[in-house]
Amino acid sequence: MTDRINGGSPTVHPQLYHTVPTAVIVGAQQRDRYLNQSEAKELSAFFGSGLKRLEIAQTLTQQANNIVAAGANRIFVGGNAMAYLERPEDPLGLPGSGYYVGEDYLTAAKKSQAASRDLPRFVDPVNGLMEWVKGMMSGGKPAAPSQFRTIDITRYGTVRMKRSLRDLSWFLRYITYAIVAGDTSIISVNTRGLRGVIPEDATLATIVALREMQWKALTYFTSEASSAVVKRYFDVLISDYEVEKPSPRLRSGVSKHHPGLQLPQSYGDSNSPQPRWVMRLTLPDIEKDEVVRAAYRQVFERDITHPYGPTIAELISQVKSGSWSMKEFIRHLGKSRLYRQLYYEPYSISRSIELACRHFLGRGLSCMEEFQTYFDVMSTQGFPALVDTFIDSAEYTDYFGEETVPYLRGLGMEAQECRIWGPQMELFKYSAPVRKVPQFVTTFAGYQQPLPNQHPYGVGNDPLEIQFGAIFPQERRDPRAQPAHFSKESRRILIDSGAGSRHNGSTAHLGRVPGSPGNHVIKWESGRIGHSRLFNPMGRARSSAPSLNLTHHSHGAVIHAAYRQVFGHEVFEGQRQSVVETQLKAGKITLREFVRQLAKTRLFRQTYWEKLYITKAIEYIHRRLLGRPTYGREEMAQYYDICAHDGFYAFVDALIDSDEYVEVFGDDIVPYERYVTPRGLALRSPQGAVALAKPRDNPTTAGEWMRSHPYPVSNRHGAQTAVAERPQVAPAVSPTSAQPHPPASPMELPQESPAAVQTADNGDMPTDTTSPDGKTVAAEAAEASAQI
Repeated sequence: MTDRINGGSPTVHPQLYHTVPTAVIVGAQQRDRYLNQSEAKELSAFFGSGLKRLEIAQTLTQQANNIVAAGANRIFVGGNAMAYLERPEDPLGLPGSGYYVGEDYLTAAKKSQAASRDLPRFVDPVNGLMEWVKGMMSGGKPAAPSQFRTIDITRYGTVRMKRSLRDLSWFLRYITYAIVAGDTSIISVNTRGLRGVIPEDATLATIVALREMQWKALTYFTSEASSAVVKRYFDVLISDYEVEKPSPRLRSGVSKHHPGLQLPQSYGDSNSPQPRWVMRLTLPDIEKDEVVRAAYRQVFERDITHPYGPTIAELISQVKSGSWSMKEFIRHLGKSRLYRQLYYEPYSISRSIELACRHFLGRGLSCMEEFQTYFDVMSTQGFPALVDTFIDSAEYTDYFGEETVPYLRGLGMEAQECRIWGPQMELFKYSAPVRKVPQFVTTFAGYQQPLPNQHPYGVGNDPLEIQFGAIFPQERRDPRAQPAHFSKESRRILIDSGAGSRHNGSTAHLGRVPGSPGNHVIKWESGRIGHSRLFNPMGRARSSAPSLNLTHHSHGAVIHAAYRQVFGHEVFEGQRQSVVETQLKAGKITLREFVRQLAKTRLFRQTYWEKLYITKAIEYIHRRLLGRPTYGREEMAQYYDICAHDGFYAFVDALIDSDEYVEVFGDDIVPYERYVTPRGLALRSPQGAVALAKPRDNPTTAGEWMRSHPYPVSNRHGAQTAVAERPQVAPAVSPTSAQPHPPASPMELPQESPAAVQTADNGDMPTDTTSPDGKTVAAEAAEASAQI
């Protein structure tokens, strides 16, 4: 594990395709305005034609086999081409499958459906003959080009046949998706991506097959409107496929510190279209005003026409009249008094340089050498010289020129550098000006300076309690994340909860995780009946017998504890597994097998598997059955493989049958929480999550914490008196009383006997422990909690 920080890896969710609502709303959002009348009508037409588009997509889906068969039979000869079409396998037993793998939860209909999945798919010969006759009688069949030659199936090969049929099926699927979405972007993005994969020698044959599929699909629609919709989307598909293989977008390097990068064309096609605003003299005044507002949104990150328009009216008139170019207009905006008040005076020099780089170049700082160059300019010549450095740079001229308004060059516009991925994603957010800490400079400095006691998850030492992976919490106050590189060998920081141990034989109260069972381990005693193992026939306690509390170790208590550990809460009477409980009490199964059956129930599956994504589900189940969080990526990778290939039940068996489970819990111990993360420890402490950064004295038990605080005791007349604090244990939280009573004098404090603060070996309070006033400690604690 390295001790050097990096920029982090925040998740980014690019737009994979567009629909009519997303395209309309994104366009209005980029212009910082509400929807106009034409856009509202476009949305209304989209929702009004929704049922019709769904009917078209449903018809194409129902006739998918015949449509694909028509295209395949047009270009392949010498066999049944549809025999090579493979159907995607359903995720049996995985989240989203809708049914279970286990025989107990598989209905007869689902069994027959699962049994028929491996059967080969082909078109029925009778229906195929009818479709052929129908096609011969119908007109309008497209003619093949003179250069086209059919392909022999036996010579083409099995592997290539499967790929070709798969691609034809995908093309038809893209058509149905685009019809439902009302936008052709999903066709363009995916078709151009496949265009770069499909060999060049099969390009002409693929176009012939697509035209045949278009003709076949149109035969299933009698309405001219429906046929026009289908024909339109097929035409877009064919035209995009005829385009040459798209070349990647290149980002040229301007110096040795700015390497050239390339971005696949599909990333740019799927990105939300960002308008390029260009100022020209021939534009009408309305469009010129739009361009000026776009410059405001880039430089000031908002439209300042109404609040600050009169102060910069002269600048606007200069650029609209043609006296200044857009480049000079951006320069004067950066040197204006308003920009200095917003983005220079409230910040440090380092942060103002980072924001200026975003406003004038549309990106973040690339490296420490670039920052040092800008810092030297600002230190020696001032902030106006920094603006001139940005505007007069060769990079600005190459990207924006004289007339184009600068824009954010984020993901989809060009390739992003890995070394500044995290800071740049944060810089592009609307809330970037709120951050006062210079983020890029801090990251660059961390590349050379090692961090003591640094965990890969950042300075919070594994901040997420229930999730594992390269995920970081949202910083809303005092942001100071410093993540570091980590590999699959890196392991999480785990804290021993103290369960099942006596701190290596020491009887000192070192404290334990609040909410954990401590030294109290619940064990199934199958050979014990009544009190025969604890007391001899004469009724006197054996001196060598273990200190075992029948309340916690009876059969009912052990079963109850198993339910609480596996499910994490109490279960209703109707949710209990009475048959398995009877088998456990009769000795037919072990407690380990009982825990396995509980984890395979429908209730557990619905709670910790179906509603969660795979990583979180694994983490939850792992904590329930093994009593600790997962160690790291390497362990998670093994669980991913088990869940992907064998499903949920195999994952449960892998945990129960593991060597760790057998060594720690065996066949007769209820699983318990053994380790927690630092964040989990802080969340459970009496002082809250903020207690992670400050020392505290944790009480050993909740009862000891209650006895260490003053609590009101009501007398018969309703008056309130205060019980003095016990000086033996320091309180973990200050008293809640607004006006605490002064403690009594040392002579008035009740003296506790040594037995009052001792616990049994299993962690329970002895039943015969009494205080000087004659009350038992348990009764005193119960009375105190009732009155609090």
